[in-house]
Amino acid sequence: MPRPSHEHTFVSTRAAGTSAEIVALHGKRVFWRIAEYCAAMSEENVEIVRRIYETVRNCLERGDPGAWFDLPTVAPDYEWVIGFSIEGQTVWRGREGYVDFVSAWTESFDEWSFEVEQLVDAGDDRVVALLQQRATGKGSGAQVEWSMGQIVFLEQGRAIRTVSYQEPSEALEAAGLSE
Repeated sequence: MPRPSHEHTFVSTRAAGTSAEIVALHGKRVFWRIAEYCAAMSEENVEIVRRIYETVRNCLERGDPGAWFDLPTVAPDYEWVIGFSIEGQTVWRGREGYVDFVSAWTESFDEWSFEVEQLVDAGDDRVVALLQQRATGKGSGAQVEWSMGQIVFLEQGRAIRTVSYQEPSEALEAAGLSE
């Protein structure tokens, strides 16, 4: 869309994909720049979260689940929040907390993996991740597969918290989006 250059003052907004575009005319180009900045930040947030999930997956495959905390885009006091209790806990903080969570979460599995199916910009420095997990039960050999959703919260380009939901639709709803 070309930059406005008319002599009138006019402001409108419209949805374009997952970001809002703000058009402002005559002396209001700052709004245009804000829209460009917001759209760029939304794309940047999705890219930050995509890189974090890739790094988490690589770290888990290497057997070093806490190594992704070395990324500059992850806050050292990052919180991992789930909607049910594991060993009496629903929130884990920092590298050590996350490693404890992974240990507790995977102790019943011989094999466990996840795949990010979709990342959705939810605005307000939030990205919704829709994931597929696969596991093989320890001892039983039973194979399980389930979908889930997470909301990753960012602050100043750094992930500060992930909240997990048992169903993708719950994460989308919590973020004010619908499937």
